[in-house]
Amino acid sequence: MEKPGSRTAARPLIIDRPDLQSTPQRVVSTGLTAFFWAVWAYLWLPVFALFGWAFGASRFYEEMVVERGGAALLDMLGWYALVIGLLAGSLVLWASYNLLRFRGNERRSTRRATAIDEVAAQAGLEPDALRRWQQARVLRLRHDESGRIESIEIVPLPQVDPPPS
Repeated sequence: MEKPGSRTAARPLIIDRPDLQSTPQRVVSTGLTAFFWAVWAYLWLPVFALFGWAFGASRFYEEMVVERGGAALLDMLGWYALVIGLLAGSLVLWASYNLLRFRGNERRSTRRATAIDEVAAQAGLEPDALRRWQQARVLRLRHDESGRIESIEIVPLPQVDPPPS
C-alpha cells in the first residue's frame, strides 16, 4: 500500500536536455528567452526612473550633457580600450607560448574504464541488476524523502503496430 502523499513525491523529474535540441531549436529558444527578459526589464523602467529621480539622476544629466562630460568619457574609453587590448594580447601570447611548449607532448592521461562490478559495489547494487538497467531504454526511479533511490523498475516500451498499407 502506498504511503500518504507518495503520489506527488513519486512524480518523475523534469529532465532538461538542451544538448538534444537541434541548432534552430536552440537559436529560437535563446532568442525568445532574450526577448522576454528584455520585455521584463522594459516593464520595470518606470520603477527605475522613479528611483533615479529620487536619488539624483538629474545630476548625471547636468554633468554629462550640460557640462559636456561626454568628451572626457570618450577620452577615458580610449584608455580603457588600450588596457583591454594589452590584457587580451598578453593572454594570447601566453596561450601561444603554451601551445608551442606542449605541442606533441600530451601529459594528460585518460581514466581507466570502471568495471560494472566496481560501480555496483560502490552504489550497493547487484551487478546483474545494474547491467539490466544499463541496457533498458526507459527506467522509472522512485526516491524517498531524503533523495535516496527507493525502487527502480524497467518500463517496457509500448508496442506500435505498423500502419495498414
